[in-house]
Amino acid sequence: MPFGMGPHICAGFNFATNEAKITIAMILQRFTFSLSPGYVHSPFPFLAVRPEKGVQVIINAL
Repeated sequence: MPFGMGPHICAGFNFATNEAKITIAMILQRFTFSLSPGYVHSPFPFLAVRPEKGVQVIINAL
């Protein structure tokens, strides 16, 4: 078993995970996200399918 798993897991792991969830929830409540009108999807097979040139996102504050 790799270090950090099982009975030797980091004591702050659950705290960090919960804090990340709360932070993401707060961001989603305060902003809207939409794709740029000029965005063209071009899938690129890697370990998982991903956009070849990234994703252009427009972020607006509520």
